[in-house]
Amino acid sequence: MAFWKVNHGPQHNNRILFNVDDWKMLLDEKLIVVHEDINIQRQDYFYLTHGNKSNNGQGIQLLGRIIGEPELCTLEKWSGWQQCRYEVIKLTVCEDKFFHADYRKGWTPNFQSTIFKVPESQESEFERLILRPYFNMKIDPMTNKPTDLDATNEPPASEDKKLFPRNQILYGPPGTGKTFLTAAYAAAICNNQPLKEFPDMNEYKKLRADGRIKFVTFHQSYGYEDFIEGLKPVLTDGNLSYEIKAGVFKKFCDNARYESGNFVFIIDEINRGNISKIFGELITLIEDDKRDELSVTLPYSQEEFTVPKNVYLLGTMNTADRSIALLDTALRRRFNFVEMMPRPELLQTVDGVNLQEVLKKINTRIEIHYDRDHTIGHAYFIDCKTLAEIAEVFRNKIIPLLQEYFFEDYELIQKVLGEKIVSLNPYRINVETLLDAETYAL
Repeated sequence: MAFWKVNHGPQHNNRILFNVDDWKMLLDEKLIVVHEDINIQRQDYFYLTHGNKSNNGQGIQLLGRIIGEPELCTLEKWSGWQQCRYEVIKLTVCEDKFFHADYRKGWTPNFQSTIFKVPESQESEFERLILRPYFNMKIDPMTNKPTDLDATNEPPASEDKKLFPRNQILYGPPGTGKTFLTAAYAAAICNNQPLKEFPDMNEYKKLRADGRIKFVTFHQSYGYEDFIEGLKPVLTDGNLSYEIKAGVFKKFCDNARYESGNFVFIIDEINRGNISKIFGELITLIEDDKRDELSVTLPYSQEEFTVPKNVYLLGTMNTADRSIALLDTALRRRFNFVEMMPRPELLQTVDGVNLQEVLKKINTRIEIHYDRDHTIGHAYFIDCKTLAEIAEVFRNKIIPLLQEYFFEDYELIQKVLGEKIVSLNPYRINVETLLDAETYAL
């Protein structure tokens, strides 16, 4: 599915292709005529313009969708052209049907082309310049189809009522619920309401489905081309070409720019990516006082781009993977940091094992022999309902994690878990003791 500009203008290459009678006939029959080498397809969308003011045209007419397969035209004057049947999605709602913007692309009416496909990287501009003013429509971020603007949206929250910083990172040891709680933060930000202790997952899923929340995870291979824009290979009929395509963050900002209400872009494991490489010049644009004020020219598309005020960035960072002190200084300056530490009070006693006390003692020993950034979060035990489940968590998660922390130094591991679980001479993990509740009386 793609978006096209179709121009049944009065002239093409100094030759009259469409006169007033042609316009009327084609409108009555709901047909467009394009050259036979144009790969327009069924289900594609287009807007129709009858030339422009400079060539005595009648301007932008309608938004349509192709519903029939292209067929060769039978009329001699259009020999070598094909015709496509369409349905009308919407007639223009703008009294001024002529395009006056300085922005000039192949798909704008002020460019002398009979048909032009809107590049994916420019769909946000197409929405801003064509869909919104002329048809009161937008591109649905979930389906990529044009849809009516929602007139019932709440107005944007005023600056004095902003409850959350625009850029913040939840950081702490593993298992402290950072990723889980991004759902609570994101819903609260979108609804401009106080933060709830636990997320309403139904509300969170609805906001994601509506395109108000986007979730990505950074990794070492993640780059600027994935995040902002880049050249992507396209294979068409066996021929390889490259197109400029918008990255996930640019698409998200472009969708949010013309909407009311807050939008939240979640970056899980933000410290696993190369921030300077991924953000590039946008690291400046995310500052509060630069939002909607400062723009940059993107290197591939040459579009002007700015980060809107209603886009909030929410990241998570596992301090056991990389210390906060090692983060890029520019990133640290632009984000608020919310520390999330283990919460033993959320745990219960299960089959005679007081999980609150177990977690407290383990973490106290880890802080002594390592540091607080490598303590163990409550989330490891939050779903344990039986002794067997506790044993499984120790066997498959806690012990391997400590082996990694202490580089297989079993003397240190024994100091954390006790002699019942870890033996020395020879070094071994006593897996069989994990099903005894007394083992956890550390």
